[in-house]
Amino acid sequence: MTKLSFSGLKYGESNVEIKLLVDVQNDWFEITHTKEVSQIMNKSTGEYIIITRNTLKYEAAS
Repeated sequence: MTKLSFSGLKYGESNVEIKLLVDVQNDWFEITHTKEVSQIMNKSTGEYIIITRNTLKYEAAS
């Protein structure tokens, strides 16, 4: 089972980091970018995070 952890600074906040976990084998997910923000959505669960665009980080874990 491979999971991705997306994180970044919450949009509109300067010191609040938020995370979203996605199971790449079982979940549908979507990443969208605008000029200011990135949104990562786990479409299987309806969870999403909106972060300041240049703070997006991800880690893979199996």
